[in-house]
Amino acid sequence: MPVPQNYAFHNIWFEAFCIAVASILLYKQFSVFHEDKVQRTFTKILFIQIAYFASFIVRVLIDVAVLPKTQISVYAVNIINFGLFATCSWFVFSYLELYQNAKGFSAARTRALYAIPYLCNVAILLSSPWTHAYFGVDENANVLSGSLWKLMVTINCSYPLAAILLSLFARFVRHENADSGDFKLSVVFPLFFAVFGPVSALQWRIPILPTGLMLADLFVYIHYTDILTRERNSALARSLDEAERANKAKSAFLSNMSHDIRTPMNAIVGFTNLALKNPADAEKTTEYLEKIKASSDHLLSLINDVLEMSRIESGKIELDETPCSLSEILHDLNTIIIGQVTGKQQELFMDAVNVTDENIICDKLRLNQILLNLLSNATKYTPSGGKISVRVVQMPESSVAQPVETTKNQRSAIYQIRVKDNGIGMSPEFAARVFEAFEREKTSTVSGIQGTGLGMAITKRLVELMGGTISVQTEEGKGTEFIVTVRFKTQEGKAKSLRIAELTDMHALVVDDDFDTCDSTTRMLSEMGLRPEWTLSGKEAVLRAKQAAERGDAFHVFIIDWRLPDLNGIEVARQIRNAVGNDTPILLMTAYDWPAIKGEAVAAGVNGFCNKPIFPPELHNTLVSVIGTASKESAESAAAESAGGRDFSGMRLLLVDDMDVNREIALMLLEMHGFEVEQAVDGKEAVEKVRSADAGYYDAVLMDVQMPVMNGYEATRAIRALESDRAKVPIVAMTANAFDEDKKAALESGMNAHVAKPIDEEQVLSVIAELTGR
Repeated sequence: MPVPQNYAFHNIWFEAFCIAVASILLYKQFSVFHEDKVQRTFTKILFIQIAYFASFIVRVLIDVAVLPKTQISVYAVNIINFGLFATCSWFVFSYLELYQNAKGFSAARTRALYAIPYLCNVAILLSSPWTHAYFGVDENANVLSGSLWKLMVTINCSYPLAAILLSLFARFVRHENADSGDFKLSVVFPLFFAVFGPVSALQWRIPILPTGLMLADLFVYIHYTDILTRERNSALARSLDEAERANKAKSAFLSNMSHDIRTPMNAIVGFTNLALKNPADAEKTTEYLEKIKASSDHLLSLINDVLEMSRIESGKIELDETPCSLSEILHDLNTIIIGQVTGKQQELFMDAVNVTDENIICDKLRLNQILLNLLSNATKYTPSGGKISVRVVQMPESSVAQPVETTKNQRSAIYQIRVKDNGIGMSPEFAARVFEAFEREKTSTVSGIQGTGLGMAITKRLVELMGGTISVQTEEGKGTEFIVTVRFKTQEGKAKSLRIAELTDMHALVVDDDFDTCDSTTRMLSEMGLRPEWTLSGKEAVLRAKQAAERGDAFHVFIIDWRLPDLNGIEVARQIRNAVGNDTPILLMTAYDWPAIKGEAVAAGVNGFCNKPIFPPELHNTLVSVIGTASKESAESAAAESAGGRDFSGMRLLLVDDMDVNREIALMLLEMHGFEVEQAVDGKEAVEKVRSADAGYYDAVLMDVQMPVMNGYEATRAIRALESDRAKVPIVAMTANAFDEDKKAALESGMNAHVAKPIDEEQVLSVIAELTGR
């Protein structure tokens, strides 16, 4: 067939135009669209089409003899051309299947649907120079249709047709009603390939197929541009809504905080004026000063919350993970909070369930902060006589969707901490935003409870910083439960055996009104070699003790909770002691301050005490102690030593601070404890005083950081650079720079310790005593 007039000009320029359009779409694809599987597949289609259009230009140039027209060149360009079109059709089906998220095809079936026919198609195409299956080329380099030519056209068209059928099946059989625009894309896009595919035999004569490909690509691009525009508009609307809500929340927060800050400030100013007007009345002045201190402590807590939230939002908080013990953390927490609990006549329960890995690696300070925030809220919003509980549960790995792989050198465990109260609860509306910053359900004017409204936001951010989650379950008038789930690294080392030879196969009874506590404690006892039983009732415990003794299987150990619903633990212990004699150990479990009940308990026959929550090592040590296999001298000696006072008389300190009022306050506090104090107003003066004094003249230096002339860090480095033992003087940073990075900077400069302002008297004395050996 002769070449039509203007054949080469018309087709080459049209194909060049198609390459330009496809290239522009490809550029837009890279610069605009998101990179997911669907978009990556569409990108591949554009790549292949650009190559297809380029190969078409080469075909035209060969056909008009601009390039060498030989059998080899015609075979080569046709194989490339038809192969690219087949690959493009294959990707059309893959694209639509991904786009529609086809549920009716498994991965294996999908591969069989388009991979196997595609591979067969390419194999036959590559063999055509020898088999002439798809096409042949005669001696004059004319292309001839092969016997299987229609098969190639059918295979190439089957992919887009399958995509259309899949879309129709999903829409009308499975009734998966997609957006109308999405449905049009699922049908129209492959329809161009299906309609224009059969005329591919004429594709080097007239540009029908490239037209169809370009229209299909433009259709997809316009469709996705519309989707992208809608998504962006929706995102902008959401951002605007969030910004407006955040501004309203911050405005409300500032309004509330204005009141809450003025309240303690008013008290500080008012009582200060009263104290100045009545200097001769010592009793009233003392009362005023106590109220000023309480108000200033509250004001400091408000400021600390605001600063802490600011640091968290700016990403300046880093975890300082160190080895610690869950039992110590919870017992310290109990010691801190018990005063608030007893002050409001509330009941506090603490227990641990299935905790086999007590020794963990975490940021103890931040974990304490999280738990104190939760417990403080529980005590604040629970009326007098209410109940508060803290439960720590070690969860199995199966409790998480994707268990974390542990290595031989580093294990980890999942812990769930539940803080529950039966207080006033929260409304569903407020519970949904309780973890948002600057949110409070009521102002302090209405609720009578003051605070920044940042406590729970800080708690959530800290939990997330640890890689955990926090949720809340609440109902108005019925109470609130916060659930923290977090994974901690566990400390390595060979686990100490908990078995107690003297109590092997001995009979034990656990008495507690909580099933989980009974279950957890009996498991610990089993690991120690005992035969434990449990009961939820004090009266039943007394009865079972008598019955066990009568049948010759008496209990050898009793572990009794102090708070029981029918009889209190002391009364149960008294009745059991009367029934079984004086030789059987009886332990009392309590989450309260046991020294307050020790006298009555010992008189009733109690041999020892276990602080709740109970952990295996503590229970083991207590049992060993009461059966007489462990010495108590060292513990009593340590207790006596800690109870004694410190003597700082004769010690000389150098106090460095540029603020007169700060030096005056610190001077009075230090001299009250027997210190001799010298002063310096900046770092340079401090260095000169240390340099000119004899080695050992100063027992320690209390150094501010932010000072004129020479700051505290520079002064410390200068002192450490001095010759002789003067450079070894202990230096304590006593500064308002109170964050973790400030502590790190102080230690890196050569300081020995860090104390934050406002000055905590006990902390300063403890640090000095530790550094000087007093």
